Amino acid sequence: MSPDHLGNQKARCPECLAAIWLKDGVEMWDPVTCPECHTLLEVSHVRPLTLDYVEGGWGDEGFEEDEEEERWR
Repeated sequence: MSPDHLGNQKARCPECLAAIWLKDGVEMWDPVTCPECHTLLEVSHVRPLTLDYVEGGWGDEGFEEDEEEERWR
């Protein structure tokens, strides 16, 4: 296996169409970053293996709560 193939399952980045190799045990909603365009993605289907854009981006948990707290200060 070449260094580009870090896994056994291949999916395509919806942004740049680069091939992304994923491990065998990949599950729904697992986070993935495209190695070519660095788009934040997630596994949206396991069979066939499909990636989609992460809604809202990673690390946004609690964003709405922070805004609401600021309004009441």
